[in-house]
Amino acid sequence: MKPLKVVMSAFGPYAGRTELDLTVFGGQGLFLITGDTGAGKTTVFDAISFALFGEASGSTRTVDTLRSDFAEPTAKTYVELTFLHKGKKYFITRNPRYERPKKSGEGLTYENAEAELLMPNGDMITGYRDVSAKIVDLLGITSQQFKQIAMIAQGEFLKLLLSESKERGDIFRRIFNTELYQSVQNLLKENERKARKCCESEEQRILQYISGIFCPDDEQGNSLQGKISTAVIHSAGDILMELQTLNEMDTSKQNCLKQVADKLAKSLNAQTIAITQAQYINKAFAELDTAREEKKTLDKLQEEHAAQKKLLHDAEKALHTVSPFETSYLREQKEEKKLKQSIETLEREIQLQTAKLEKTLAAYQAEKEKEPEREKLASAIDRLNKILPQYGTLEVLKSELAKQEKTKTSLGKKADDLLQEKKAYQNRKNVLNEELEQLGDIEVKVATCEQEDKQLKTSQTGLLDLQESLNQLEGFQRDSTKLMKKFVDQEKAFEMMNNVYIVKEKAYFREQAGLLASSLEDGNPCPVCGSIVHPSKACLADDAPSKAELNEIRQKTDIARKNMQAASEKSSNKKAEIELAEKRLLHASKAFFSDMDESFNQKQLTSRIESALTENREKKKQNDGLYIQLRKQVSRKKECREQLAENEKHLQKNEVEITDNEEKKNKIIAKIAAGTGEFKTLKSSLEYEDSKQAAASIKKWKLNLGSLKEAFNKAEEAYHSLKNKLDGNNILLTDQRKRLTITTQSKQQAFEAYAAKLIECSFPDEETYHQARKTESEINFLKDSIEKYKNQVKTVEQNIQRLTKETENKERQNMEQLERVKQRLDQEIKQVEDSIKMLIVRSGINVPIAEALDEAIAKADVYQQEYMLVSNLSKTANGELAGRQKLAFEQYVQASYFNRVLFEANKRLKIMSNNRFELRRREEAADLSSKTGLDMDVLDHYTGRIRSVKSLSGGESFKASLSLALGLSDVIQSYAGGVEIDTLFVDEGFGALDSESLEQAIQTLAGLTEGNRLVGIISHVSELKERIDRQLVVKKSNSGSTISVITQ
Repeated sequence: MKPLKVVMSAFGPYAGRTELDLTVFGGQGLFLITGDTGAGKTTVFDAISFALFGEASGSTRTVDTLRSDFAEPTAKTYVELTFLHKGKKYFITRNPRYERPKKSGEGLTYENAEAELLMPNGDMITGYRDVSAKIVDLLGITSQQFKQIAMIAQGEFLKLLLSESKERGDIFRRIFNTELYQSVQNLLKENERKARKCCESEEQRILQYISGIFCPDDEQGNSLQGKISTAVIHSAGDILMELQTLNEMDTSKQNCLKQVADKLAKSLNAQTIAITQAQYINKAFAELDTAREEKKTLDKLQEEHAAQKKLLHDAEKALHTVSPFETSYLREQKEEKKLKQSIETLEREIQLQTAKLEKTLAAYQAEKEKEPEREKLASAIDRLNKILPQYGTLEVLKSELAKQEKTKTSLGKKADDLLQEKKAYQNRKNVLNEELEQLGDIEVKVATCEQEDKQLKTSQTGLLDLQESLNQLEGFQRDSTKLMKKFVDQEKAFEMMNNVYIVKEKAYFREQAGLLASSLEDGNPCPVCGSIVHPSKACLADDAPSKAELNEIRQKTDIARKNMQAASEKSSNKKAEIELAEKRLLHASKAFFSDMDESFNQKQLTSRIESALTENREKKKQNDGLYIQLRKQVSRKKECREQLAENEKHLQKNEVEITDNEEKKNKIIAKIAAGTGEFKTLKSSLEYEDSKQAAASIKKWKLNLGSLKEAFNKAEEAYHSLKNKLDGNNILLTDQRKRLTITTQSKQQAFEAYAAKLIECSFPDEETYHQARKTESEINFLKDSIEKYKNQVKTVEQNIQRLTKETENKERQNMEQLERVKQRLDQEIKQVEDSIKMLIVRSGINVPIAEALDEAIAKADVYQQEYMLVSNLSKTANGELAGRQKLAFEQYVQASYFNRVLFEANKRLKIMSNNRFELRRREEAADLSSKTGLDMDVLDHYTGRIRSVKSLSGGESFKASLSLALGLSDVIQSYAGGVEIDTLFVDEGFGALDSESLEQAIQTLAGLTEGNRLVGIISHVSELKERIDRQLVVKKSNSGSTISVITQ
């Protein structure tokens, strides 16, 4: 890739359009970019880098700071680049995102970032990201690789020359992306730790299994117990073999004891059947005795049963035969009494109504005689209603005249107001013209203030971003402390849970032995060893867990282990974030505080940022205040112009309104004269003064007429209503007297029937009847009692008959003798079962332990083999093998790159040092305990000695660092797939060289131009101006920088 033409507009320090035609240099050779410090020499490379990849060349410069502070508000910021690649020409244009004035209206807006790439075949690729991706695909390198290949930055490679092995490794990691190899080292070390942990965990598990073995109290058991108490991991196999032998013997003993237990169980079953049959016979004899006693008791209740039957017979006759006739008689007696009371009440009411009817008739006749008076009032109301509309017409005329007079007065006042308004508009016009003259150049002042505000905002944004980065770093540090504490807590939690599991597992296995020992008694033989003395029985533990509880504790232990591992990983990741944040913060700080270095203090940096922000805010506050005042004046100027135009419209409107008002006034005077004559004529023809007086008369007459009609209607209604009530009561009285006669006869008939039924049912009088009568529920109770007695007698007789048959030819049984036989069999079975139980318990403990122990021993062997393999691989990759050089995997890979870089660098260094110096990588460390791989020395061919590169003088160091930079550029370019970068920019400190060394450096750089290559040197050293004829000269001024091309 070779740039042919670069165009910069409002870019960096260049305010206007700046065009550089690099084809004037012939496409190869050296050229110099020279000028004052800060004029914009490196900006030329920035422009090329931005056009290609959308990024500036430096690490501290961001894309949003590329717009020129010297540019006019309307000037566009962009870069155009024409370049040649593999014989084909490409054209690219790109602009960053920046703030600009709105095209319509006031205020600011953002110009979005855009890019276009014109291909040799005429195709156009657009889009900021798409163009960058196409350039990477076209050139075969990334933005970072391009900066490393095409640009040798000032001071960067002197750091690489003089840095320590660790720092040089960090630089190579960034350049050659060797993080992968470091990740492999870390992964292998973590795998080694995990494998070692697995081995230790499995060995601990084996010893736990061995400690849980249940040994019998005999010679074989004592021997095995002695081996267990001194067990180590290497003796686990022997212990397993003895445990398996013990398990086989326990299984054989169980089978023999089970056969004995089966025979005893059959005998016990036969004895149990015999006891059951004897219990049944004895129970039948006892039930027969009880039934005979119950029969004697029932026989004594015969007389009481007969009395209850007689009482039930009388109660049923009273309730079902006599009671209905008594009810009928009482009902007729009650109805007779009610009719007598009703007749007495009607007779009193008829007497009162007859007297009142005579008075009501007299009042009704008096109201009839007032009919002529009612007719006269109705006629007068009708006559006055007909002429009432004329009063309305009179009032309308009067109202219209009043309105017209009011309008006349209003028009006169308006004429005076319009004259005053005209004078005010003329005065306002003069005042606005004077104010506009005073605000003549206010827009120019606003533009100047806006430019100042933009610069302050850029600084403010940068400082706030820096402050945010510092806050983020502090947050990372706080998080790291918390994560480390969490890791320590999780580690303690795991250790505690693991210890709990070990204790609980031992308790579980010991508990199985305790269950067996709990059934042993002194004097009775042990089912396992046969001993009748048990001096040291295993005890039941209060805290022994169940198997499910033990599994639950094991799961919790696994979870605790996982939590500890996760906390460790999070803590490590957070530390890596802190290191990266510190590096970024240092780079960002140097843009504002040039004296910042790697030993910066966070508190001091915070203070400096706050001070810078305070100063920037104060300047912005002052500028904002000025801007507000200026914007108000701009708005005021606009308002004055608008108000002046509006005032002129009001003046013209005022003239029209004065003329129109005069015409309206003359018309209203004529209307008032005509309306006054019509009003006087109509008023003289009417009786009342106005409609109110006429309406009042009508209202009064209507009230009188209404009262007369209401009195007549009430008298008429009262008379007819009372007469109708009196007639109805007379009819009702006649009917009630007829019903009383019929009811008296019915009552007498009902009484005779009631008395006949008492005699028929053998009740001598009503008192005897009432005593015999009972309710339905009382009768049912008597029936149930009688029926219950009958059923009891029947049941007892049946039981006596059945039990007599069941006990026929049988005798009572001796239960004590039968139970003694059964108890002896139970004791024998219990002794056998205890022995079997003890064997089952021991087998239940020892058999799973044997299986688990066998599996664990096999697994431990596998884990040990895996650990040996992973450990050896990890120590090799991390440079930790005993008796070997401490060369890690990543350093080994970096050393390979380093050898190639030094090989290419020495080609230039030999030329620039007259074959005196040669850079060499230190192959071996001073001792096997120190790490090596990236340390560098210099061979002085004049003395034949190898010494440190730090012993080189300033000029010698420059030559070495320049050689190192060129060598690194060659290696990076070769690893980028043989890309073609035909232009190189060198921004190094040539001022430290003497004239001879300077000439050698120039010759070396000139040698790079072979093969159609273009090399640009960025420097302000005057000696270079004399030696290099082709130059780009950059000059700065208070309006921005300019650049000129010199070709001779």
